[in-house]
Amino acid sequence: MFIETTLLFKTLFILSGQIIIILATCSYFLFKAKEAYENNTTLFGISFKGSVNLKGKLDLIPYLKPKDTFPKKMVLYEKNNPTLIKEVKDQDEVIKLLKEGYSHETEGAWKVVSLFFFNMIALWITLVLVNFFSSNIWIGMTIFTLCSASFGPLLAIIMLEMDENDGFTALKIVFFVTLLTGFIGYGDFYSFSQNDIFGATLSLSLFGLIVFHFARFVKDFSRNTIRAAAIFGSLLFSLFLLYDFNLIRMQELGSNDWGTAMRMAFILYLDIINLLLDILEAMGD
Repeated sequence: MFIETTLLFKTLFILSGQIIIILATCSYFLFKAKEAYENNTTLFGISFKGSVNLKGKLDLIPYLKPKDTFPKKMVLYEKNNPTLIKEVKDQDEVIKLLKEGYSHETEGAWKVVSLFFFNMIALWITLVLVNFFSSNIWIGMTIFTLCSASFGPLLAIIMLEMDENDGFTALKIVFFVTLLTGFIGYGDFYSFSQNDIFGATLSLSLFGLIVFHFARFVKDFSRNTIRAAAIFGSLLFSLFLLYDFNLIRMQELGSNDWGTAMRMAFILYLDIINLLLDILEAMGD
């Protein structure tokens, strides 16, 4: 005999499992990165330098090594122009091209890029499954899990790019924001999800944020502008958490099944991930 559970319980059960997978794979990657630094080896094609932050803690800096042997390639990146690639056969040619603005082509970048595209594909497949094929929960959960497992190492790389110690601070902030918005959103305080003006404002704000991020591909913005957009995004996704936790409450009586729970867990998952990424962006240099 199965004990009937609430939609919130089902949703948090699925969501918690995915968050644990992200944290576990992220922590494992950070552990292996430290091990690679100590042994002067690479991890996923990435090398690491060590420095000490202002708090006296070890800060690992990831970088991609150029090829050690000749012949090797050098690249010239110019905005709005095709990337130029030249093959060099000795150090004299390297020095000449460096003076012309070329840089070494690094090895191992394709591994990170491949992981990124795998994560994006898994994310979009999960999006389709939870919205149109939620009755087949096992397939959806399998792809959802692959998406989370591939995001963990990417999150670790992002944290290493800034300072993994600050990254852990960002994780703590996200944890407390999620708890607070969950308590307020699911509580009997206000029907956020039934306020059409509130929902429309969130949608328009999200559209504006997406447009800004697309604009970054073609226009350079100052660091202060990018930080301001990240702070705005952090506030926006915090409000989305309020809205979506309240939406769970509104659906309790009508759609209390595992398919709906998986869909709501994925929505909260996207809120939390975007909140975390924006906080990391705001905290970065």
